[in-house]
Amino acid sequence: MNKDKLERLLQQYFNNTITDTDCIELLDYLRNNDPDEIAKVIDERLLTLEEGPEFNRFQAKKVLERIKSDSRFIHQTVEPKDAKSVNKWYRSWIRVAAILIFFSAVGFYFLFNRYHKVADQKDLAVTKSSQILPGSAKATLTLANGKVILLDSAADGMLTKSGHTVVNKAHNEGLVYNTLADNHQPATNTDTVYNTLTTPRGGEYKVKLPDGTNVWLNSSSSLSYPVEFAGNERHVKLTGEAYFEVAKNKDKPFYVCVNNACVKVLGTHFNIAAYTDDAELTTTLLEGSVLITKNSKQRLLKPGQQAIVKNNADLINISDARINQVMAWKNGYFVFNDDNINTIMKKLSRWYDVDVEYQGSFENQRFGGTFYRSKGITKLLNNLEKIGKVHFKITGRRIIVMQ
Repeated sequence: MNKDKLERLLQQYFNNTITDTDCIELLDYLRNNDPDEIAKVIDERLLTLEEGPEFNRFQAKKVLERIKSDSRFIHQTVEPKDAKSVNKWYRSWIRVAAILIFFSAVGFYFLFNRYHKVADQKDLAVTKSSQILPGSAKATLTLANGKVILLDSAADGMLTKSGHTVVNKAHNEGLVYNTLADNHQPATNTDTVYNTLTTPRGGEYKVKLPDGTNVWLNSSSSLSYPVEFAGNERHVKLTGEAYFEVAKNKDKPFYVCVNNACVKVLGTHFNIAAYTDDAELTTTLLEGSVLITKNSKQRLLKPGQQAIVKNNADLINISDARINQVMAWKNGYFVFNDDNINTIMKKLSRWYDVDVEYQGSFENQRFGGTFYRSKGITKLLNNLEKIGKVHFKITGRRIIVMQ
């Protein structure tokens, strides 16, 4: 389990949004791995946080007891036998538990109430219906024949087959395209078959393309790609935002086409943001190199750089990138750095699937901060109210921004 996934599952555990399957995986991981190593991972993330709820040893002990008392943890736990090992194990878990409290200021409520029965089910329904919950892994897959598959409700396993390619839904891995090796069948000159992966507002999804390229799709985004990469080039089409880890193949360059621009790579890691309601295309390079082309203009990006292309112009501007801010969405965060309220609310509307209405002018206000995408929207809005002259009113799925 990598760091990003561990942090995400821990946050979901304390927010009471984790699935049963993910909860079992998390508890198994906590049981089978060194607490000191887990604490080290969490410590690294805490270095980037400016503040968090206060905690003490008693609270940490309660967190530890909650983890150990989870039935799935008890049934599989083997305690160390000697007293010295027990003490070391206990102290380590106390440290981990204390650190975990940082992951959610409201998580403690769910910590002691996750499995409690609620007497009045009608009141519970009213409470849930009034909440605006964060997005989750959901998307649709549109096949070449027009068939649409709802991925969040589809069972794991094979979804379809096209030519030599099998499309699977894999647990925690999203869509996976596997090309079957078949050296006995001659190549056929058939038209390229495309699939389209689409995320709604409040959705995100991952796909592993037939060449091994991994793509993480943000909310309100769409990626079209062939089920087999034939010929000497690999082409995909993007709207919205996605993070790419392109499989290296120097003999078959990879192209991402978006709006009227094109990004060419051989094998690299980069993020592209190109929503239709944004005025520009932004490409941020983390590793390798990419060539940005729009009509007659071309610019080469180096790691740590960002290219901004206006939709109504061919000029390509290069600058140093704020990698943490760009990659925050993939890592489960919102990171705002001197952003205006319109930019912030646009991101929130996509992730929480809400509409936004403005009453007043907020042009001179700027906001900063780091927030979990796995939390409900109310706490985030409350924090924005504390740091700026802005107020919010929630009516159904509409947020009214007021002075």
